[in-house]
Amino acid sequence: MINIAICDDNLDTTLTMQKILENEIIRQDVNAKIILSTNKQEEIINLIKSKSIDILILDVEFENSTLNGIEFAKILRKYNKEFYLVFLSAYQRFLYPSLVTKIFDYLVKPTNIDNVRELVTRIKEEFDNTNSRFIQINKWQQVRIDDIIYMEKSVNKTIIHTKAENFVSSKTLDKIIDMLPDNFSRCYRSYIVNKDKIISINRKDNTITLQNDFTCPINSKFCI
Repeated sequence: MINIAICDDNLDTTLTMQKILENEIIRQDVNAKIILSTNKQEEIINLIKSKSIDILILDVEFENSTLNGIEFAKILRKYNKEFYLVFLSAYQRFLYPSLVTKIFDYLVKPTNIDNVRELVTRIKEEFDNTNSRFIQINKWQQVRIDDIIYMEKSVNKTIIHTKAENFVSSKTLDKIIDMLPDNFSRCYRSYIVNKDKIISINRKDNTITLQNDFTCPINSKFCI
């Protein structure tokens, strides 16, 4: 699932953009949802820090804030360099200054259906070409790879643990590990761990501590 947030100091503009975007997401059958529409920059920061947003649509001109959109985006990039950034502006002249924030697109207001349609098409193509960001755990569901802390075998299923929630897949650990990048490792016969989420290793007990205070067994040959 592609998570999208919209932030514009004019709430009416935000809600209008949300409606147009949601209609186009449905029309193009994109696996995406809008998780937040707001006119408050502070509501965006924690979602960016926790990597809960894949795409942020952000207004350039914030009249009700000490930071304009470009300045705000520079701060957000310090916390998270991976999210896709789309700027909204009534003026074309801010396009060049915005490039330093690594933008995906720049839409000039008032936003029209054609512009949003083109944006959604680009989003769909981009995420289709970067499937490594997600893992298909069943026919209808994907999980963001970076969110996975560890996975464990449970009878004939695999339990996928993330910071926010757990997911169940009918795929075996052997099949899943072939779909994952190199930072994932089989630390024990019934466990796959995201090595980027490791907090500490206890060789005496042969265990590792992960984010969210999860603990997994490891074999004697396991190394980071």
